[in-house]
Amino acid sequence: MKFAKEINEINITIKEFNKYLIKDYEIPCFDLKSGFENNSIVKIIHKEWDSFGFPNNGTRGVYFVFGYSEISNDKNGIYIGKASLSSTTSNRLYSHLNPSRTKEHFTMNYGSENYIIEYMASIDLDKLKISFIAPALEEYLITSLKEKINLINGTGN
Repeated sequence: MKFAKEINEINITIKEFNKYLIKDYEIPCFDLKSGFENNSIVKIIHKEWDSFGFPNNGTRGVYFVFGYSEISNDKNGIYIGKASLSSTTSNRLYSHLNPSRTKEHFTMNYGSENYIIEYMASIDLDKLKISFIAPALEEYLITSLKEKINLINGTGN
C-alpha cells in the first residue's frame, strides 16, 4: 500500500500512547488486511460518492485522511482529526470531502498545495468505551508524528 510507511509510524505512536493506558483500554493498531475487511480503512472511489462508506460510520474517535500532492505523486500527506462529544468520525470526514464532491477528485488543501485523497481510516473509541480520550490521542499523534510524516493539518503542525 502506498501509505504503509505512514501507517507504520502511526502504529508505533499508538503503541507509545498505549503505555499510558491500562491493558483493557489500549488503542488497537491498524492492520492493513483486516482494516479493509472490518471497515476501519476505506479506499475512496473518485467521482462516485455513493460507492464508498465512511470508516467506523457513526462512531467517535480519531480519523485519518491519506492523500498525495497534486504536484508530486510521491509526496504523501496525512490529516489527523478527532470526533468527540456530539460529533462522529463520519460527520467530520463528510465535512472534509463534501466540498469536492462534484469534482474529479476529492482533495484537501494545505497551504498552497492540494492533496488528492485516496483513503480514510478511523479508530473507533466508542467500541472501547473511551471516546472522551479522542482529543488526547489526536494531540499525541499530531505532536509525535509531525517530524516523522508529512502532516497536512492546519493545527498542530
